Amino acid sequence: MDEKMREVVEQYEVELKNVYRFRGAYMLDTKDGLMILREFRGTKSKAELAQQIKEGLISQGFSNVDVYLRNKKEELITENSMGTRYVLKRWFTGEECNLKDKKSVADAAKNLAVMHGLMKGILPKTIEFQGDTFPMVIQKHNRELRRVRAYIREKKQRNEFELLFLSLFSEFYKEAEETEEMLRELSYEELYTDMAEQQTLCHGSYNYHNVLFTPQGIATTCFEKAQLQIQIMDFYDFVRKIMEKNNWNEGYLDAALNSYESVHAFSKEEKKALYIALAYPEKFWKVTNFYYNRKKTWFSAKNIEKLQVLQQQKNQRRAVLKKLEH
Repeated sequence: MDEKMREVVEQYEVELKNVYRFRGAYMLDTKDGLMILREFRGTKSKAELAQQIKEGLISQGFSNVDVYLRNKKEELITENSMGTRYVLKRWFTGEECNLKDKKSVADAAKNLAVMHGLMKGILPKTIEFQGDTFPMVIQKHNRELRRVRAYIREKKQRNEFELLFLSLFSEFYKEAEETEEMLRELSYEELYTDMAEQQTLCHGSYNYHNVLFTPQGIATTCFEKAQLQIQIMDFYDFVRKIMEKNNWNEGYLDAALNSYESVHAFSKEEKKALYIALAYPEKFWKVTNFYYNRKKTWFSAKNIEKLQVLQQQKNQRRAVLKKLEH
């Protein structure tokens, strides 16, 4: 461990047995169990909110969460002499959710449903929704897609990524426009009213990386993006990634949906919202956003590959959506 990290660790009441690097962080084997020391880029209020949520879950028996440890000053965030901020969290020995295994996907979906049921009204104070609604997010995404197309069209010299982007734009943007039209028929105000009244919270980053299968059961980690939000968005984020990684194999969506609804059945409006979210060409927008917000004179072969995969998966994806529509 280098001196700067030792300086941080010494601000905690922990007795070290061993330390090693782990995915850009430090894994600490301590007398009180496994912990992870990771750089933290969020605000103090976000850290406190995540901690309150995790403590609320633990109090209801949902104990396998990466709760923060407070330092000797009883603070969640610890700085070194260079001003870099860190958090120390309880950690677990286990394997990430296997997104190629339907049972693991189903178990992770059920874990999400159980957690969602507990993440209602667990905060000590009522909070207000501060993000963008689902329709607002889609509208922003579509404006950005149009802006990027206009930017690329004006260029005299276009690279391989830009040429491929223009060739695919029309069909994916048509899907984006259709999604925006469908949102006009969704009673999303009802969803957000229920969310505010029940104080329903979302994990904010529920994906296979943050679901660990351990000998003690499933552990749920990385609540840094937790917020007041309609909970269908957590499920959408989880299944979209699973479907993309499995070439939109319908069996994985069925496994996740059936397992989640064995605990908590979605309402009619929630199912509509899920369909609309899956119908939106999210991956196309993400690749576009990455390109536009990075150095545009440079392009990544990886992003070209992602666009090519989108093109290859489009028929399978649309077939799944057609079935889901009914």
